[in-house]
Amino acid sequence: MKFLKKGKFKILEKLQEILGKEKVLLEEEELLSYSYDASSLIRKPLAVILPEKKEEVVEVLKWIKKHQIPLTPRGSGTSTTGSALAHSAGIILCLSKMNRILELDEEERVVRVEPGVINGELKSYLKKFRLFYPPDPASMNFSTIGGNVATGAGGPRGLKYGTTKDYVLALEVVLPGGEILKTGPTTLKGVVPYNLTPIFIGSEGTLGVFTEIFLKVLPLPEKRVLFLSFHSLEEEPLELLSQMLKRGLTPASSEFVDKTSLKALVQIQKVKELLPLDSLTKALFFVEFDGTHLEIKDLVPKIERFYFEKGIRVIKAEKEEEIESLWEIRRTLAPALKVLGSLKIADDVVVPRKFMKVFLTEIRKLEKESKLPIVCFGHAGDGNFHVNLLFEEEKKEIAKEVREKILKKVLELSGTISGEHGLGYTKRTYINWELSSLQIEIMKKIKKIFDPDNLLNPWVKLPD
Repeated sequence: MKFLKKGKFKILEKLQEILGKEKVLLEEEELLSYSYDASSLIRKPLAVILPEKKEEVVEVLKWIKKHQIPLTPRGSGTSTTGSALAHSAGIILCLSKMNRILELDEEERVVRVEPGVINGELKSYLKKFRLFYPPDPASMNFSTIGGNVATGAGGPRGLKYGTTKDYVLALEVVLPGGEILKTGPTTLKGVVPYNLTPIFIGSEGTLGVFTEIFLKVLPLPEKRVLFLSFHSLEEEPLELLSQMLKRGLTPASSEFVDKTSLKALVQIQKVKELLPLDSLTKALFFVEFDGTHLEIKDLVPKIERFYFEKGIRVIKAEKEEEIESLWEIRRTLAPALKVLGSLKIADDVVVPRKFMKVFLTEIRKLEKESKLPIVCFGHAGDGNFHVNLLFEEEKKEIAKEVREKILKKVLELSGTISGEHGLGYTKRTYINWELSSLQIEIMKKIKKIFDPDNLLNPWVKLPD
């Protein structure tokens, strides 16, 4: 695939004629705003396209096919792996203006949305109808549903409610050349076609561009209660979760905050005001339960007795504003980490729950050996750890070596090197570590079917 620079601006200006100048950005200062995402990579696009309706997306996909120009679909740019960045000599298709909630069928409990709808805004909309969409990534107040589907996003509710893949019924997708594909029926059952929908979930924009997303939604739980416990032994929360599950207590959400994360959090004034932390606290554990008023009324004494028997200090929140205030502490964790190092390598890995303690022990061993702060927090309910190595420029090579040791340990423990952030550019090197040659070959053939010219997010998701 080659894109000749000669005459490129004439071609791009032609696109402005088709869509309108305000929807095709070409100025240097405009392009710089789209040259980065939440990863540490910088890739400036040739142009940024801002469609407002599916017909415009169709025109763009026809255009890239004709001119053989690579394209990267993008939402809010929250990718931590670089998958929202343009390929060299490529363009960005930013779907943030396609942000309409198109239809809610209350009887069927299905909502149809455009890809640019913000996760948190969808939650607020559904709440008016006593419905909710469970997947709740930490970035839910600014990440888009399209981006969530493209990476298979999850969140603390994964244990009870699952992740994005469990709620996408069907997708409307535009392929290179402008063809529109509906991936399957929007009914809860349907086996007439091959089930194409899961192939697109987690595909990171490499197979097609979403224009409509059909989501299953659930009744909003009547009542929530959050328990936040304080632990002098860092690994204790991971054992606690296992003990809860054995007693038949299934949290709606469970979130682990490790001791290195706490070093960053205690420097935030808001956290100091909200949490009664002391020098003995080495870990925090957020556990939320939900259900009917009667279910929670019956459950709360059992949970309180459980913590009392263990001798664990815990605070309880039952009012919505109190619960959200405490959860905000967890959501501010990622940006707070910069106090531990100006550079970071961030991974989201998953190990079976039974190996979480083993994995944490390995992390602490590597932290001690490398003398680098290693943060290991995340969704304990589904074994999904967000591992961040914090360092300065002179320690960059050491950090890379430590990262590889961490990823190898994940695979030794029958885990996976990415649970919800995708592979992007930053993890392509390691795909062969996890997947067999047969798996990779099948993935390449699937890519060839949907995108034969390798125009959509080329060199993302697949190895060379």
